[in-house]
Amino acid sequence: MKKPPSADEFETWADNPVTLWVMDAYDKLADEQRAAWLVASWDGNQANPLLLAELRARADAYRSMGESEYADLLAAHGQEEPNNAEAQV
Repeated sequence: MKKPPSADEFETWADNPVTLWVMDAYDKLADEQRAAWLVASWDGNQANPLLLAELRARADAYRSMGESEYADLLAAHGQEEPNNAEAQV
């Protein structure tokens, strides 16, 4: 298993303009899911609960990527935050 980044490395990545650009795209994709529901339900007179559940799940997934914090990602990998001595090796 790959060594996790330090909290400082994670923050540097999170603040990187490319990362911010990608996360902004995920927010836009989440918004597109809502728009797709409006088109199907309002314009298309199709209130399909399965479609709504799928679009909401997609939107939630897109939004969760940008909302994940360092501790969340460590936990997803089953890892703990490296201590400063190990991080400097």
